[in-house]
Amino acid sequence: MGAKNCPETPRQKMIGMMYLVLTAMLALNVSKVILDAFVNVNDALEQTTTNFTSKVDQTYAQFDAQEQNSPDKVKPYNDKAKLIRKASKKLVEYLQQTKYEMHAAVDGISVDQAAKMSLKDLEAKDNFDKPTDFFIHKGKAKEMKEQIANYKKELVKIVDDTAFTLPNGLTIEQEYENADGQKESWEEHNFSELVAAACYTLINKLIGEVKNMEFESVQYLMSSIDAGSFKFDNVQAKVIPNSKIVFSGDKYEADIIVAAYDSRENPTVYWSQGRDTATEADIPKLTAIEGEEGVVHLQIPTGGIGEQKFAGLIKIISPDGSDKYYPFHDSYTVTKPTAAVAADKMNVFYATIGNPVSIAAPVAPEKLRINWGGATATSQGGGKYIVTVPTSLSGKDITVSVSADVGGGKTQNMGSTTFRVKTVPEPSIFVGGNITGGKQAKDAILANPMIVAKMSPDFNFELRWSVISYKATFVKGGVEDAPITVQGGRFSDQIISKIRSASSGTIIEFTDIKIKSEAGNRAIQRPLSVRIR
Repeated sequence: MGAKNCPETPRQKMIGMMYLVLTAMLALNVSKVILDAFVNVNDALEQTTTNFTSKVDQTYAQFDAQEQNSPDKVKPYNDKAKLIRKASKKLVEYLQQTKYEMHAAVDGISVDQAAKMSLKDLEAKDNFDKPTDFFIHKGKAKEMKEQIANYKKELVKIVDDTAFTLPNGLTIEQEYENADGQKESWEEHNFSELVAAACYTLINKLIGEVKNMEFESVQYLMSSIDAGSFKFDNVQAKVIPNSKIVFSGDKYEADIIVAAYDSRENPTVYWSQGRDTATEADIPKLTAIEGEEGVVHLQIPTGGIGEQKFAGLIKIISPDGSDKYYPFHDSYTVTKPTAAVAADKMNVFYATIGNPVSIAAPVAPEKLRINWGGATATSQGGGKYIVTVPTSLSGKDITVSVSADVGGGKTQNMGSTTFRVKTVPEPSIFVGGNITGGKQAKDAILANPMIVAKMSPDFNFELRWSVISYKATFVKGGVEDAPITVQGGRFSDQIISKIRSASSGTIIEFTDIKIKSEAGNRAIQRPLSVRIR
Protein backbone atom coordinates (compact mmCIF):
# COMPACT_ATOMS: atom_id res chain seq x y z
CA MET A 1 0.00 0.00 0.00
CA GLY A 2 2.97 2.30 -0.46
CA ALA A 3 2.82 5.39 -2.63
CA LYS A 4 4.18 3.51 -5.62
CA ASN A 5 1.41 0.92 -5.18
CA CYS A 6 -1.35 3.52 -4.69
CA PRO A 7 -1.48 5.58 -7.90
CA GLU A 8 -3.85 8.50 -8.01
CA THR A 9 -7.25 7.78 -9.47
CA PRO A 10 -8.25 9.56 -12.71
CA ARG A 11 -10.65 11.71 -10.67
CA GLN A 12 -7.84 12.75 -8.27
CA LYS A 13 -5.54 13.56 -11.20
CA MET A 14 -8.29 15.58 -12.90
CA ILE A 15 -9.02 17.61 -9.76
CA GLY A 16 -5.31 18.21 -9.16
CA MET A 17 -4.82 19.40 -12.74
CA MET A 18 -7.89 21.66 -12.53
CA TYR A 19 -6.50 23.22 -9.34
CA LEU A 20 -3.05 23.81 -10.88
CA VAL A 21 -4.48 25.30 -14.08
CA LEU A 22 -6.77 27.66 -12.21
CA THR A 23 -3.95 28.71 -9.88
CA ALA A 24 -1.71 29.46 -12.87
CA MET A 25 -4.45 31.48 -14.56
CA LEU A 26 -4.99 33.48 -11.39
CA ALA A 27 -1.30 34.28 -11.32
CA LEU A 28 -1.82 35.90 -14.72
CA ASN A 29 -4.55 38.10 -13.21
CA VAL A 30 -7.26 36.88 -15.58
CA SER A 31 -10.96 37.76 -15.29
CA LYS A 32 -13.06 37.23 -12.22
CA VAL A 33 -14.83 34.37 -14.02
CA ILE A 34 -11.79 32.24 -13.19
CA LEU A 35 -12.31 32.97 -9.50
CA ASP A 36 -15.83 31.61 -9.76
CA ALA A 37 -14.44 28.49 -11.44
CA PHE A 38 -12.71 27.68 -8.14
CA VAL A 39 -16.18 27.10 -6.70
CA ASN A 40 -16.65 24.18 -9.12
CA VAL A 41 -13.23 22.71 -8.26
CA ASN A 42 -13.94 23.18 -4.56
CA ASP A 43 -17.31 21.42 -4.89
CA ALA A 44 -15.58 18.48 -6.62
CA LEU A 45 -13.00 18.30 -3.84
CA GLU A 46 -15.67 18.32 -1.14
CA GLN A 47 -17.61 15.58 -2.97
CA THR A 48 -14.44 13.48 -3.21
CA THR A 49 -13.87 13.94 0.52
CA THR A 50 -17.43 12.82 1.20
CA ASN A 51 -16.90 9.71 -0.93
CA PHE A 52 -13.66 8.81 0.86
CA THR A 53 -15.33 9.35 4.23
CA SER A 54 -18.06 6.90 3.24
CA LYS A 55 -15.52 4.35 1.99
CA VAL A 56 -13.34 4.50 5.10
CA ASP A 57 -16.41 4.31 7.37
CA GLN A 58 -17.37 1.07 5.61
CA THR A 59 -13.87 -0.30 6.28
CA TYR A 60 -14.15 0.56 9.99
CA ALA A 61 -17.52 -1.24 10.06
CA GLN A 62 -15.90 -4.30 8.45
CA PHE A 63 -13.20 -4.27 11.10
CA ASP A 64 -15.80 -4.27 13.89
CA ALA A 65 -17.78 -7.10 12.27
CA GLN A 66 -14.70 -9.23 11.67
CA GLU A 67 -13.41 -8.64 15.20
CA GLN A 68 -16.59 -10.30 16.50
CA ASN A 69 -15.89 -13.37 14.34
CA SER A 70 -12.15 -13.62 15.09
CA PRO A 71 -11.20 -11.25 17.95
CA ASP A 72 -7.73 -12.68 18.57
CA LYS A 73 -6.49 -11.94 15.06
CA VAL A 74 -8.51 -8.87 14.19
CA LYS A 75 -8.44 -6.82 17.42
CA PRO A 76 -4.77 -5.69 17.19
CA TYR A 77 -5.35 -4.36 13.65
CA ASN A 78 -8.73 -2.84 14.58
CA ASP A 79 -7.11 -1.03 17.52
CA LYS A 80 -4.58 0.49 15.12
CA ALA A 81 -7.37 1.46 12.73
CA LYS A 82 -9.15 3.29 15.54
CA LEU A 83 -5.96 5.24 16.33
CA ILE A 84 -5.68 6.22 12.65
CA ARG A 85 -9.31 7.32 12.70
CA LYS A 86 -8.68 9.49 15.77
CA ALA A 87 -5.53 11.10 14.32
CA SER A 88 -7.20 11.75 10.96
CA LYS A 89 -10.26 13.29 12.56
CA LYS A 90 -8.03 15.60 14.61
CA LEU A 91 -6.15 16.85 11.54
CA VAL A 92 -9.33 17.28 9.46
CA GLU A 93 -10.95 19.31 12.24
CA TYR A 94 -7.80 21.45 12.48
CA LEU A 95 -7.80 22.11 8.71
CA GLN A 96 -11.53 22.90 8.75
CA GLN A 97 -10.99 25.37 11.58
CA THR A 98 -8.09 26.96 9.69
CA LYS A 99 -10.33 27.38 6.65
CA TYR A 100 -13.02 29.08 8.74
CA GLU A 101 -10.45 31.36 10.40
CA MET A 102 -9.10 32.44 7.01
CA HIS A 103 -12.65 33.09 5.73
CA ALA A 104 -13.36 35.18 8.80
CA ALA A 105 -10.11 37.16 8.42
CA VAL A 106 -10.74 37.90 4.73
CA ASP A 107 -14.39 38.95 5.00
CA GLY A 108 -14.18 40.51 8.48
CA ILE A 109 -16.77 38.20 10.07
CA SER A 110 -16.72 35.89 13.06
CA VAL A 111 -15.31 32.36 12.83
CA ASP A 112 -18.71 30.97 13.89
CA GLN A 113 -20.33 32.75 10.93
CA ALA A 114 -17.68 31.48 8.54
CA ALA A 115 -18.20 27.91 9.78
CA LYS A 116 -21.78 28.04 8.46
CA MET A 117 -20.72 29.24 4.99
CA SER A 118 -19.06 27.79 1.90
CA LEU A 119 -16.71 29.12 -0.77
CA LYS A 120 -19.72 30.48 -2.66
CA ASP A 121 -20.35 32.81 0.30
CA LEU A 122 -16.77 34.15 0.41
CA GLU A 123 -17.11 37.80 -0.60
CA ALA A 124 -13.47 38.74 -1.25
CA LYS A 125 -12.52 35.73 -3.37
CA ASP A 126 -9.89 37.77 -5.24
CA ASN A 127 -8.22 39.27 -2.16
CA PHE A 128 -4.64 38.06 -1.63
CA ASP A 129 -3.30 40.51 0.94
CA LYS A 130 -5.33 39.16 3.85
CA PRO A 131 -4.71 35.45 3.09
CA THR A 132 -0.98 36.18 2.76
CA ASP A 133 -0.99 37.99 6.10
CA PHE A 134 -2.96 35.17 7.73
CA PHE A 135 -0.87 32.28 6.40
CA ILE A 136 2.60 33.78 5.96
CA HIS A 137 3.04 36.80 8.24
CA LYS A 138 1.09 35.31 11.14
CA GLY A 139 2.64 31.86 10.62
CA LYS A 140 -0.53 29.81 10.07
CA ALA A 141 0.93 27.99 7.04
CA LYS A 142 4.01 26.99 9.03
CA GLU A 143 1.82 25.70 11.85
CA MET A 144 -0.30 23.78 9.34
CA LYS A 145 2.82 22.21 7.80
CA GLU A 146 3.93 21.05 11.26
CA GLN A 147 0.51 19.51 11.92
CA ILE A 148 0.66 17.60 8.61
CA ALA A 149 4.21 16.39 9.29
CA ASN A 150 3.21 15.15 12.76
CA TYR A 151 0.20 13.34 11.30
CA LYS A 152 2.31 11.50 8.73
CA LYS A 153 4.83 10.45 11.39
CA GLU A 154 1.98 9.26 13.60
CA LEU A 155 0.53 7.08 10.81
CA VAL A 156 3.87 5.34 10.29
CA LYS A 157 4.19 4.81 14.05
CA ILE A 158 0.64 3.41 14.38
CA VAL A 159 0.92 0.95 11.48
CA ASP A 160 4.36 -0.13 12.69
CA ASP A 161 5.20 -2.22 9.63
CA THR A 162 8.46 -1.91 7.69
CA ALA A 163 6.63 -2.82 4.47
CA PHE A 164 4.23 0.10 4.89
CA THR A 165 4.89 3.30 2.92
CA LEU A 166 2.73 6.38 3.25
CA PRO A 167 0.17 6.73 0.43
CA ASN A 168 0.23 9.64 -2.04
CA GLY A 169 -0.74 13.11 -0.87
CA LEU A 170 0.11 15.74 1.78
CA THR A 171 3.47 16.42 0.12
CA ILE A 172 5.29 19.04 2.22
CA GLU A 173 8.91 17.99 1.76
CA GLN A 174 9.22 18.98 -1.91
CA GLU A 175 11.56 21.83 -2.88
CA TYR A 176 10.02 24.69 -4.86
CA GLU A 177 11.32 27.55 -6.97
CA ASN A 178 9.65 30.84 -7.85
CA ALA A 179 9.54 32.42 -11.29
CA ASP A 180 13.03 33.87 -10.75
CA GLY A 181 14.51 30.46 -9.94
CA GLN A 182 14.89 31.25 -6.25
CA LYS A 183 14.05 28.55 -3.73
CA GLU A 184 10.89 29.00 -1.71
CA SER A 185 9.23 27.07 1.08
CA TRP A 186 6.06 24.98 0.94
CA GLU A 187 4.29 27.77 2.81
CA GLU A 188 5.38 30.47 0.33
CA HIS A 189 4.68 28.32 -2.71
CA ASN A 190 1.11 27.49 -1.65
CA PHE A 191 -0.08 30.55 0.28
CA SER A 192 2.02 33.61 -0.52
CA GLU A 193 0.28 36.18 -2.76
CA LEU A 194 -2.49 33.66 -3.53
CA VAL A 195 -6.11 34.80 -3.69
CA ALA A 196 -8.55 33.72 -0.99
CA ALA A 197 -10.57 31.44 -3.33
CA ALA A 198 -7.43 29.45 -4.18
CA CYS A 199 -6.39 29.19 -0.51
CA TYR A 200 -9.87 27.97 0.47
CA THR A 201 -9.81 25.35 -2.29
CA LEU A 202 -6.27 24.24 -1.41
CA ILE A 203 -7.27 23.57 2.21
CA ASN A 204 -10.17 21.40 0.99
CA LYS A 205 -7.68 19.61 -1.27
CA LEU A 206 -5.52 18.90 1.80
CA ILE A 207 -8.58 17.62 3.68
CA GLY A 208 -9.31 15.25 0.79
CA GLU A 209 -5.72 14.01 0.86
CA VAL A 210 -6.02 13.34 4.60
CA LYS A 211 -9.13 11.20 3.99
CA ASN A 212 -7.39 9.40 1.13
CA MET A 213 -4.33 8.72 3.29
CA GLU A 214 -6.59 7.53 6.10
CA PHE A 215 -8.46 5.18 3.77
CA GLU A 216 -5.33 3.70 2.19
CA SER A 217 -3.67 3.21 5.60
CA VAL A 218 -6.72 1.45 7.06
CA GLN A 219 -7.01 -0.68 3.92
CA TYR A 220 -3.37 -1.68 4.41
CA LEU A 221 -4.19 -2.87 7.92
CA MET A 222 -7.20 -4.77 6.57
CA SER A 223 -5.11 -6.49 3.91
CA SER A 224 -2.54 -7.49 6.54
CA ILE A 225 -5.00 -9.84 8.22
CA ASP A 226 -5.21 -13.42 6.97
CA ALA A 227 -8.42 -13.30 4.93
CA GLY A 228 -8.63 -17.09 4.98
CA SER A 229 -9.46 -17.10 8.68
CA PHE A 230 -12.65 -15.05 8.28
CA LYS A 231 -16.16 -16.51 8.10
CA PHE A 232 -17.74 -15.12 4.96
CA ASP A 233 -21.52 -14.96 4.94
CA ASN A 234 -21.94 -14.23 1.23
CA VAL A 235 -19.98 -15.87 -1.56
CA GLN A 236 -21.15 -15.25 -5.14
CA ALA A 237 -20.00 -16.20 -8.61
CA LYS A 238 -19.32 -13.18 -10.82
CA VAL A 239 -19.39 -12.96 -14.60
CA ILE A 240 -17.27 -10.13 -15.99
CA PRO A 241 -17.76 -9.79 -19.77
CA ASN A 242 -15.44 -7.81 -22.02
CA SER A 243 -18.58 -6.55 -23.75
CA LYS A 244 -22.26 -7.47 -23.71
CA ILE A 245 -22.60 -6.52 -27.38
CA VAL A 246 -20.93 -8.94 -29.76
CA PHE A 247 -20.85 -8.75 -33.54
CA SER A 248 -21.72 -11.69 -35.71
CA GLY A 249 -18.64 -13.79 -36.44
CA ASP A 250 -16.78 -12.50 -33.37
CA LYS A 251 -16.54 -14.12 -29.88
CA TYR A 252 -18.23 -13.36 -26.58
CA GLU A 253 -15.54 -13.23 -23.87
CA ALA A 254 -15.95 -13.06 -20.09
CA ASP A 255 -14.08 -13.79 -16.87
CA ILE A 256 -15.91 -15.77 -14.17
CA ILE A 257 -14.51 -15.37 -10.66
CA VAL A 258 -15.43 -16.20 -7.08
CA ALA A 259 -14.90 -13.55 -4.43
CA ALA A 260 -13.25 -14.19 -1.03
CA TYR A 261 -11.23 -17.24 -2.03
CA ASP A 262 -7.45 -17.57 -2.42
CA SER A 263 -6.13 -16.86 -5.92
CA ARG A 264 -4.14 -20.13 -5.67
CA GLU A 265 -7.47 -21.97 -5.98
CA ASN A 266 -8.14 -23.47 -9.42
CA PRO A 267 -11.93 -23.58 -9.78
CA THR A 268 -13.88 -25.50 -12.42
CA VAL A 269 -16.82 -24.04 -14.34
CA TYR A 270 -19.70 -26.14 -15.71
CA TRP A 271 -21.78 -24.17 -18.17
CA SER A 272 -24.23 -24.31 -21.06
CA GLN A 273 -25.69 -21.83 -23.50
CA GLY A 274 -29.41 -21.11 -23.85
CA ARG A 275 -30.41 -21.62 -20.21
CA ASP A 276 -31.32 -19.33 -17.30
CA THR A 277 -30.26 -21.57 -14.39
CA ALA A 278 -28.11 -24.58 -13.58
CA THR A 279 -27.97 -26.96 -10.60
CA GLU A 280 -25.63 -29.76 -9.49
CA ALA A 281 -28.05 -32.25 -11.05
CA ASP A 282 -27.38 -30.62 -14.44
CA ILE A 283 -23.57 -31.12 -14.31
CA PRO A 284 -23.57 -34.21 -16.62
CA LYS A 285 -25.27 -32.04 -19.29
CA LEU A 286 -22.85 -29.11 -18.91
CA THR A 287 -19.45 -28.35 -20.44
CA ALA A 288 -16.49 -28.20 -18.02
CA ILE A 289 -13.72 -25.56 -18.15
CA GLU A 290 -10.68 -25.65 -15.84
CA GLY A 291 -9.54 -22.34 -14.35
CA GLU A 292 -6.25 -20.90 -13.18
CA GLU A 293 -5.47 -18.60 -10.22
CA GLY A 294 -9.10 -18.34 -9.17
CA VAL A 295 -10.36 -17.27 -12.61
CA VAL A 296 -12.07 -19.18 -15.40
CA HIS A 297 -11.88 -17.56 -18.83
CA LEU A 298 -15.03 -18.26 -20.88
CA GLN A 299 -15.23 -17.94 -24.68
CA ILE A 300 -18.49 -18.47 -26.58
CA PRO A 301 -18.47 -18.44 -30.42
CA THR A 302 -21.31 -16.29 -31.79
CA GLY A 303 -23.74 -17.18 -34.52
CA GLY A 304 -27.39 -16.12 -34.26
CA ILE A 305 -28.42 -12.47 -33.95
CA GLY A 306 -30.11 -11.17 -30.78
CA GLU A 307 -29.95 -11.85 -27.05
CA GLN A 308 -28.01 -14.95 -26.00
CA LYS A 309 -28.27 -16.51 -22.50
CA PHE A 310 -26.00 -18.85 -20.60
CA ALA A 311 -25.80 -20.30 -17.08
CA GLY A 312 -23.72 -22.70 -15.06
CA LEU A 313 -21.91 -23.54 -11.81
CA ILE A 314 -18.45 -22.78 -10.54
CA LYS A 315 -16.86 -25.37 -8.23
CA ILE A 316 -14.30 -24.54 -5.56
CA ILE A 317 -12.83 -26.42 -2.61
CA SER A 318 -13.98 -25.04 0.75
CA PRO A 319 -11.69 -24.75 3.82
CA ASP A 320 -12.94 -28.11 5.12
CA GLY A 321 -11.95 -29.82 1.85
CA SER A 322 -15.46 -30.36 0.45
CA ASP A 323 -16.63 -29.22 -2.98
CA LYS A 324 -18.86 -26.14 -3.09
CA TYR A 325 -20.91 -25.10 -6.11
CA TYR A 326 -22.06 -21.54 -6.81
CA PRO A 327 -24.45 -20.75 -9.68
CA PHE A 328 -24.08 -17.96 -12.22
CA HIS A 329 -26.03 -16.72 -15.22
CA ASP A 330 -25.80 -13.83 -17.66
CA SER A 331 -26.74 -12.73 -21.17
CA TYR A 332 -25.25 -10.78 -24.06
CA THR A 333 -26.43 -9.36 -27.39
CA VAL A 334 -25.17 -10.37 -30.83
CA THR A 335 -25.69 -7.83 -33.61
CA LYS A 336 -24.49 -7.30 -37.16
CA PRO A 337 -21.63 -4.79 -37.65
CA THR A 338 -23.70 -2.05 -39.27
CA ALA A 339 -24.24 1.64 -38.60
CA ALA A 340 -26.87 4.06 -39.89
CA VAL A 341 -25.65 7.50 -40.99
CA ALA A 342 -28.38 9.96 -41.98
CA ALA A 343 -28.49 13.69 -42.67
CA ASP A 344 -31.28 15.11 -40.51
CA LYS A 345 -32.47 17.59 -43.18
CA MET A 346 -31.84 15.99 -46.59
CA ASN A 347 -29.58 13.55 -48.36
CA VAL A 348 -26.76 16.02 -49.12
CA PHE A 349 -24.27 18.20 -47.30
CA TYR A 350 -24.23 21.94 -48.03
CA ALA A 351 -20.82 23.58 -47.95
CA THR A 352 -19.98 26.21 -45.29
CA ILE A 353 -23.13 25.75 -43.16
CA GLY A 354 -23.86 23.40 -40.27
CA ASN A 355 -25.46 20.14 -41.46
CA PRO A 356 -27.33 18.23 -38.71
CA VAL A 357 -26.40 14.52 -38.79
CA SER A 358 -27.38 11.54 -36.62
CA ILE A 359 -25.30 8.36 -36.34
CA ALA A 360 -26.97 5.30 -34.79
CA ALA A 361 -25.10 2.10 -34.01
CA PRO A 362 -25.57 -0.76 -31.50
CA VAL A 363 -22.82 0.64 -29.26
CA ALA A 364 -22.60 3.69 -27.02
CA PRO A 365 -21.93 6.93 -28.99
CA GLU A 366 -18.68 7.54 -27.09
CA LYS A 367 -17.29 4.26 -28.47
CA LEU A 368 -17.77 5.33 -32.11
CA ARG A 369 -14.77 6.37 -34.18
CA ILE A 370 -15.84 8.52 -37.17
CA ASN A 371 -13.89 9.66 -40.24
CA TRP A 372 -15.76 12.61 -41.75
CA GLY A 373 -14.04 12.47 -45.13
CA GLY A 374 -12.59 16.00 -45.04
CA ALA A 375 -15.46 17.66 -43.19
CA THR A 376 -15.41 18.72 -39.54
CA ALA A 377 -18.03 17.78 -36.97
CA THR A 378 -19.11 19.01 -33.54
CA SER A 379 -20.86 16.51 -31.26
CA GLN A 380 -24.23 17.56 -29.87
CA GLY A 381 -24.52 14.47 -27.66
CA GLY A 382 -26.67 11.37 -28.10
CA GLY A 383 -25.15 10.45 -31.48
CA LYS A 384 -26.02 13.82 -33.06
CA TYR A 385 -23.48 16.04 -34.82
CA ILE A 386 -23.24 19.32 -36.72
CA VAL A 387 -21.10 18.75 -39.82
CA THR A 388 -19.39 21.58 -41.70
CA VAL A 389 -17.94 21.00 -45.17
CA PRO A 390 -15.43 23.45 -46.74
CA THR A 391 -16.29 25.22 -50.00
CA SER A 392 -13.40 23.42 -51.71
CA LEU A 393 -15.42 20.17 -51.61
CA SER A 394 -18.50 21.63 -53.35
CA GLY A 395 -19.59 19.42 -56.23
CA LYS A 396 -17.67 16.44 -54.85
CA ASP A 397 -18.57 13.32 -52.88
CA ILE A 398 -17.36 12.67 -49.33
CA THR A 399 -17.61 9.39 -47.44
CA VAL A 400 -18.39 9.21 -43.72
CA SER A 401 -16.87 6.02 -42.24
CA VAL A 402 -17.84 4.64 -38.83
CA SER A 403 -16.04 2.11 -36.64
CA ALA A 404 -16.49 1.15 -32.99
CA ASP A 405 -14.26 0.36 -30.04
CA VAL A 406 -15.63 -3.03 -28.92
CA GLY A 407 -13.22 -3.57 -26.02
CA GLY A 408 -10.08 -5.57 -25.57
CA GLY A 409 -8.20 -3.23 -27.89
CA LYS A 410 -10.38 -4.26 -30.85
CA THR A 411 -12.04 -1.97 -33.41
CA GLN A 412 -15.01 -3.10 -35.50
CA ASN A 413 -15.86 -1.54 -38.88
CA MET A 414 -19.53 -0.42 -38.75
CA GLY A 415 -20.01 0.79 -42.32
CA SER A 416 -19.91 4.02 -44.33
CA THR A 417 -22.17 6.39 -46.30
CA THR A 418 -21.35 8.72 -49.20
CA PHE A 419 -22.77 12.26 -49.38
CA ARG A 420 -22.88 14.77 -52.24
CA VAL A 421 -21.61 18.24 -51.31
CA LYS A 422 -23.53 21.18 -52.80
CA THR A 423 -23.25 24.94 -52.66
CA VAL A 424 -26.05 26.70 -50.81
CA PRO A 425 -28.49 27.98 -53.50
CA GLU A 426 -29.12 31.68 -53.94
CA PRO A 427 -32.06 33.05 -51.92
CA SER A 428 -35.03 34.93 -53.35
CA ILE A 429 -35.30 38.72 -52.93
CA PHE A 430 -38.51 40.41 -51.79
CA VAL A 431 -39.80 43.87 -51.00
CA GLY A 432 -41.29 43.43 -47.56
CA GLY A 433 -42.27 39.85 -47.00
CA ASN A 434 -43.85 38.83 -50.33
CA ILE A 435 -43.45 41.35 -53.19
CA THR A 436 -41.28 39.99 -56.00
CA GLY A 437 -42.06 42.65 -58.66
CA GLY A 438 -44.90 43.75 -60.88
CA LYS A 439 -47.47 46.52 -60.37
CA GLN A 440 -48.00 47.36 -56.71
CA ALA A 441 -49.93 49.98 -54.77
CA LYS A 442 -47.89 52.48 -52.76
CA ASP A 443 -49.50 51.28 -49.53
CA ALA A 444 -48.47 47.67 -50.25
CA ILE A 445 -44.87 48.73 -50.93
CA LEU A 446 -44.67 50.86 -47.78
CA ALA A 447 -46.47 48.34 -45.54
CA ASN A 448 -43.13 46.67 -44.82
CA PRO A 449 -40.48 49.04 -46.23
CA MET A 450 -37.42 46.86 -46.58
CA ILE A 451 -35.51 44.48 -48.83
CA VAL A 452 -35.61 40.85 -47.61
CA ALA A 453 -33.66 37.75 -48.71
CA LYS A 454 -35.24 34.35 -48.01
CA MET A 455 -34.47 30.78 -49.00
CA SER A 456 -36.97 28.83 -51.06
CA PRO A 457 -39.52 26.80 -49.03
CA ASP A 458 -37.91 23.68 -50.54
CA PHE A 459 -34.68 24.45 -48.68
CA ASN A 460 -35.14 22.65 -45.36
CA PHE A 461 -32.36 24.33 -43.41
CA GLU A 462 -33.02 27.27 -41.14
CA LEU A 463 -30.66 29.66 -42.93
CA ARG A 464 -31.24 33.37 -42.30
CA TRP A 465 -29.91 36.10 -44.60
CA SER A 466 -29.47 39.77 -43.77
CA VAL A 467 -29.12 42.59 -46.32
CA ILE A 468 -25.82 44.47 -46.21
CA SER A 469 -26.63 47.15 -48.80
CA TYR A 470 -28.51 47.87 -52.05
CA LYS A 471 -29.27 50.62 -54.61
CA ALA A 472 -32.69 52.00 -55.52
CA THR A 473 -33.25 53.80 -58.87
CA PHE A 474 -36.53 55.59 -59.73
CA VAL A 475 -37.45 55.60 -63.46
CA LYS A 476 -40.29 57.79 -64.83
CA GLY A 477 -41.07 58.15 -68.49
CA GLY A 478 -37.83 56.43 -69.39
CA VAL A 479 -35.77 58.92 -67.37
CA GLU A 480 -33.68 57.50 -64.50
CA ASP A 481 -32.98 59.44 -61.35
CA ALA A 482 -29.58 59.09 -59.67
CA PRO A 483 -29.31 55.76 -57.77
CA ILE A 484 -29.79 55.91 -54.01
CA THR A 485 -27.35 53.71 -52.04
CA VAL A 486 -28.69 52.29 -48.78
CA GLN A 487 -26.83 50.45 -46.00
CA GLY A 488 -28.89 47.66 -44.43
CA GLY A 489 -32.21 46.31 -45.62
CA ARG A 490 -34.70 49.01 -44.60
CA PHE A 491 -35.84 51.81 -46.94
CA SER A 492 -34.17 55.14 -46.26
CA ASP A 493 -36.31 58.21 -45.54
CA GLN A 494 -35.41 59.49 -49.01
CA ILE A 495 -36.78 56.35 -50.70
CA ILE A 496 -39.98 56.42 -48.63
CA SER A 497 -40.51 60.10 -49.54
CA LYS A 498 -39.95 59.48 -53.26
CA ILE A 499 -42.40 56.53 -53.22
CA ARG A 500 -45.11 58.65 -51.61
CA SER A 501 -44.67 61.45 -54.18
CA ALA A 502 -44.22 59.16 -57.20
CA SER A 503 -46.88 59.09 -59.89
CA SER A 504 -48.51 56.02 -61.37
CA GLY A 505 -46.22 54.10 -63.73
CA THR A 506 -43.01 55.04 -61.90
CA ILE A 507 -40.60 52.09 -61.79
CA ILE A 508 -38.35 51.40 -58.82
CA GLU A 509 -35.35 49.21 -59.60
CA PHE A 510 -33.48 47.57 -56.69
CA THR A 511 -29.97 46.53 -57.77
CA ASP A 512 -26.51 45.69 -56.40
CA ILE A 513 -28.14 43.83 -53.49
CA LYS A 514 -25.50 42.43 -51.14
CA ILE A 515 -26.46 39.88 -48.46
CA LYS A 516 -24.75 37.71 -45.81
CA SER A 517 -25.44 34.60 -43.74
CA GLU A 518 -23.71 31.57 -42.24
CA ALA A 519 -23.09 30.53 -45.86
CA GLY A 520 -21.01 33.68 -46.47
CA ASN A 521 -21.54 36.92 -48.41
CA ARG A 522 -23.44 37.02 -51.71
CA ALA A 523 -24.06 39.68 -54.37
CA ILE A 524 -27.44 39.28 -56.06
CA GLN A 525 -27.04 39.84 -59.78
CA ARG A 526 -30.66 39.99 -60.91
CA PRO A 527 -32.51 43.26 -60.17
CA LEU A 528 -35.92 43.51 -58.53
CA SER A 529 -38.32 45.92 -60.29
CA VAL A 530 -41.59 47.25 -58.92
CA ARG A 531 -44.01 49.52 -60.87
CA ILE A 532 -46.27 51.86 -58.90
CA ARG A 533 -49.90 51.29 -59.74
